[in-house]
Amino acid sequence: MVGVNFFGNFDLASLSIWLFWGFFALLIYYLQTENMREGYPLETEDGLRAPNQGPFPVPGPKTFALPHGQGTVTVPSVENEDSHRRTDLAMARTAKSEGFPHLPTGDAMKDGVGPASWVPRRDVPELDGHGKAKIIPMAQAADVHVSAGRDPRGMPVQAGDLEVVGRVVDLWIDAPEQLVRYVEVELNSGSRRLIPMTLCKIWSDRVRVGALTADLFEAIPATKSLTQVTKLEEDKISGYVASGWFYAKGRKRGL
Repeated sequence: MVGVNFFGNFDLASLSIWLFWGFFALLIYYLQTENMREGYPLETEDGLRAPNQGPFPVPGPKTFALPHGQGTVTVPSVENEDSHRRTDLAMARTAKSEGFPHLPTGDAMKDGVGPASWVPRRDVPELDGHGKAKIIPMAQAADVHVSAGRDPRGMPVQAGDLEVVGRVVDLWIDAPEQLVRYVEVELNSGSRRLIPMTLCKIWSDRVRVGALTADLFEAIPATKSLTQVTKLEEDKISGYVASGWFYAKGRKRGL
């Protein structure tokens, strides 16, 4: 018989299970290295290369073609990491060892550190599957309307210190998800700012933003375009407004 004469006493079942374990180990190795295309090699808090890089090596550079004519991106890439690196942060160490909190040395909200921190994402709008901007003003979406809850457009905006800072002029929606992402506020100065919807509380006669006091609204990062918001701008806006819960002084309790 072929099985007896060729394989002799060799255990095919044992070979199968060991081949499976070998394949599984290689799969884990591959997935782990592919997962290291961003954020590696590891660095210390001072920006130097960390002495412990982990058991897996950093993979070789790979170039990905982005959809909708957005070019290409190569990762991991020293040039890419350096161009997106935030340097000279207004923060000071509180201990010599790694992993301890840093203390802001300037205006933490404007400097974007601590709770106000943001990631240097690409300064382009997030696109949907058809290559169009996902987040747009409701005024430009004729087929979209508020179907549930109160429509806050036209309502005054009340800060965390109970001062009225402006009024709501529009809502910015995530068109594919059909959700309101931002409230567009025209401040008393005439300038306009976006505030994340999740940080607004809509009452029957007003919209309250409890995280910020009246003096902080003007410093909310503005958008370059009146009809689009980039991923970088979204991070800066969300970080600034949300950090008011920690940094803003003079807010009234219970907001």
